[in-house]
Amino acid sequence: MSENRREYFRVFFDYSIDGDIIRQGGGSLSVKIENISVGGLRFTSSYILDLDEKVICSFNIFDSSFAIDGLIVHKYKKSNYTEYGVMFNIDPDTFSQLFKQLNYYQMRQRKGFEE
Repeated sequence: MSENRREYFRVFFDYSIDGDIIRQGGGSLSVKIENISVGGLRFTSSYILDLDEKVICSFNIFDSSFAIDGLIVHKYKKSNYTEYGVMFNIDPDTFSQLFKQLNYYQMRQRKGFEE
């Protein structure tokens, strides 16, 4: 049995969700978010970003909008895109709201409801 090293549960989307990554210089990039936890997210993009770059991750889950500070901690080059891992720097109120929305999403996903 493999050991799960993650501190928080992670929601894997059936289809990636649209999001934006806002760079420190102010530029906004449209990205595809593959999965999210309250600790961070994974997204894919054709844009090239640096490891340790500070970003703001903007996305919606159901009726809730989020804009969370983060740091790019993983970067994997694929053939036509790059996959990035972001670690959140999240405040307690946003943490609680995101946890609630991800938990609700995961419950609906297990019951077979569409996004």
